[in-house]
Amino acid sequence: MEPTLAVLIFTALRFLAVLGALIAVHEFGHFIVAKKSGVLVERFSIGFGPPIWRKKWGDTEYRLSVIPLGGYVKMYGEDLDAEIKESEREGSFQHQSVWKRIPIVAAGPAFNIFFAIALIAFVQVVGYPVEQSVYIGRILEGSAAAQAGLQADDEVISLNGQAIKRIEEIKQQIVASRGSTLAMQITRDGQEQSLLITPRKVQNTDEWRIGVELRPGDFVLQRTDPFSALVRGCVWTWRITQLTFTGFGQIISGAIPVSESLAGPLGIAQEINRQADNGWRNVVFLTAAISVSLAILNLLPIPVLDGGHLLFFVIEIVQGGPLSMRKREIAHQVGLVILVCLMLFAFYNDLMRLFF
Repeated sequence: MEPTLAVLIFTALRFLAVLGALIAVHEFGHFIVAKKSGVLVERFSIGFGPPIWRKKWGDTEYRLSVIPLGGYVKMYGEDLDAEIKESEREGSFQHQSVWKRIPIVAAGPAFNIFFAIALIAFVQVVGYPVEQSVYIGRILEGSAAAQAGLQADDEVISLNGQAIKRIEEIKQQIVASRGSTLAMQITRDGQEQSLLITPRKVQNTDEWRIGVELRPGDFVLQRTDPFSALVRGCVWTWRITQLTFTGFGQIISGAIPVSESLAGPLGIAQEINRQADNGWRNVVFLTAAISVSLAILNLLPIPVLDGGHLLFFVIEIVQGGPLSMRKREIAHQVGLVILVCLMLFAFYNDLMRLFF
């Protein structure tokens, strides 16, 4: 069935809400640290291109612009060829010490990391559904589960003496078994039964399976105190950061094709919509994951990205002065070409997934 106009509108609104929040947080990091460092911020924009709304408060003009695929903070004296009066150097970005410029640039990615931690902590405090029972869904023909006599709708009570409440607990036991026979306690039609099941190794992998689809049963809302929630938010964000770096490494090494890993706005919008069907908490978790990815992406040493600017600052510290104007201009042009190529390739991947 073709998507209705209403579905498309809701998908677009969800996408804009998530992307707008991520951009606003990132740019606010640059903005607030620049202000605290005494740098004059001329413009704070969500989006690029012509403004659809703008308002000036104090020294800064705030904008919502027509192209919602990013944003920027324009600081006084930021342009490489800007002519700065002697009396105005105090508020100029370029005339700050390199040790002041580094925190200003690094603040954007840092705030995305903080945002991810805050989102996860929020979900932990508000509460999230936790499985309290696990049922057997579809059983693959000829599988270990079929051979053991499992049937659809059986409730798994325990596995090797361990009470089972979550799907992940069954998966962990299967992996840990390394092919050893497991004793499974189930409930079928109100009667408890015991079965023996032997996981099988998936060919050419190190994975073990029993050949069933598991589905959750009852849920209970579990809440966490604020301090524990913050700790869990930090742990979760650290794990996602590790996974993201691992993913980048696999892309670079060719272990994961770029065509299967790089998504553009359409792909992200589709995933947000899919997660929204499973509840707002899933959207929050996805937003946190994208926020971490955005932070890491911005730290790549590509000119025009935050990581490129930080690289220039490191070079400036090492050689005792900034790169020449010409070298920085060439680097920015190269970085812009790289970024545009990546965006076009991401759009291409989105269109291929959407239509083919």
